[in-house]
Amino acid sequence: MRILAYASVVVLLIGIGVYFAFFFNPQSEAQEELNTAWVHFGEDVRALAEVVENAPFNKDEQTAAAGYRHISRYLATFLAESMDYRDPNYPQFARLPNMVARIGWDNPDNLYLSFPVRGDHVYQLRGDLSNFDLVTISVYSGMLGHTPILDIRTISSVVSDDLEADASGRFLLTLSAEPTEGNWLQLDSDAFIVLVRRLVSDWEKTDEGPWEILNQTTLGQGAPRPTPELIRQNLDDAVTQVQSLRELLTLAHRVTFQLALSPNEVSEPAETDPNIPMADPFQAASRGYFKLQEHEALLVEAPLADCRYSSIQLANPWMESLDYASHQTNLNHSNTHVDLDDRVRYVISNTDPGINNWLDTAGWTEGSFCLRWTQCSEYPSGISSRVVSLDDVRAFLPEDTPNIGVSERMRVIENRQAAVSRRYAGGS
Repeated sequence: MRILAYASVVVLLIGIGVYFAFFFNPQSEAQEELNTAWVHFGEDVRALAEVVENAPFNKDEQTAAAGYRHISRYLATFLAESMDYRDPNYPQFARLPNMVARIGWDNPDNLYLSFPVRGDHVYQLRGDLSNFDLVTISVYSGMLGHTPILDIRTISSVVSDDLEADASGRFLLTLSAEPTEGNWLQLDSDAFIVLVRRLVSDWEKTDEGPWEILNQTTLGQGAPRPTPELIRQNLDDAVTQVQSLRELLTLAHRVTFQLALSPNEVSEPAETDPNIPMADPFQAASRGYFKLQEHEALLVEAPLADCRYSSIQLANPWMESLDYASHQTNLNHSNTHVDLDDRVRYVISNTDPGINNWLDTAGWTEGSFCLRWTQCSEYPSGISSRVVSLDDVRAFLPEDTPNIGVSERMRVIENRQAAVSRRYAGGS
C-alpha cells in the first residue's frame, strides 16, 4: 500500500510539472486588458440585434433574416477592413463595396476599389482605364459609420476623361499635399480614404488590367507588428462602424421614403453635392421605394439623356443591391431598350412580363430603387412612376417594345452568373 501511495504522489507531481511546463499560461496585465476587450467586443456584437429589430421596415421573418445576414456581412467586412486595410502607411486595395459589403445602393456596374491615405505622405496609383466606361477617383476626409457626418467632405476628385493615359489606357496618378507634374490629386491634413469607382456597362469586359497603390514615403520599409492598443481599437472600430452605418441608413430610409416620398414614387434627379458624405461628385440620382402586390408592377419612365453612363437598380429594404448575378435586378445604358419617343420605360415586378426592361424584385414585395446618370451634357428631368396591373403592363408600353421569351431570359441570367463569377475570381 505504501508503494502505491508513493507512486500516486509521483504521478501527481509529474502531472503538476507537466501542467506548469506546457499548460500554465499566466496573463500579464496587458494581456488581461486584451481579453477584456474581446469580451466587450462580444457584448457589442450581441447588442447589434437592436438595429435589426428596430428597423421600421422589419415586419416579417424574411426581412429579419436578410437583416441579420446584412449585419453579419457588415461585421465581417469591417473587421477585415479595420484589421488589414486601414493602415495608410502601408495601404492595400479593398474591394469596398463588394458582393458581401453591399453598402447603400452599391452599384452592380461599379468595380469599387478603396485604400487609406494620410495627408503628409505621398502615394502613387497606377491603373488601367481601357475596359471601363468611366473611372472616378475621390479623396474623402472620412468614411461613413467611422467618421462623424459633419467631418466627412470630398477633398479632391478626378474623372478618367481628365487623366493623362498612354495608348493602352494605363495611367499614373500622384496623391500628395503639394502639386506634382502629371496626374495629381490633392491630399489635405484630414485625408482618410480614397474611393475608386470603375464603371463597366458591358459585363463581358472583366479584365480590370493592372492596378497598384504604393506609399512613396514608406516604400521599401517593413511594416511593424500590431500593438495591443491597435487591436483593441480595431475591434471597437469594427463594431461601432457596423452600428453607426446601419443607424445612418435606417435614418436615410425614414427621411427619404417615410417623410419625403410615398411608396412607388420617384424623386427628380438631384445632382450630387460634393459636400454630401462619400458622394460621387460626377453623378445625379433619383430614388424611390417600391411596395407592390403580387399582381402589380411599377412602371418607371425617364427621358433618354446624353450621358457617359446611366442605370437603374433595385435594393432590398436594408439598401443592399439585390442578387444581380441570378436575377435581372439592374440595367444600364448598354442593355436598356430605348423607345422611339426617346424615353426609357422600366417595369419593376416579381413576375417576368417578357420584356427587355424588366427589373426582377427577386421575391421582395418592398424595397428601393435608384437611377443614376453620370457625366452628362445635361441631367434629365421629368421622371415618373405609376403602379399598374401586371396583366395590363403592355397597354402602357409602346407597340414596338421587344419581347423576351423564357429561353432567352435564361440565357441572360446564365451570362450574368458567368460574368459575376469571373469578376470575383480573385475574391471579394
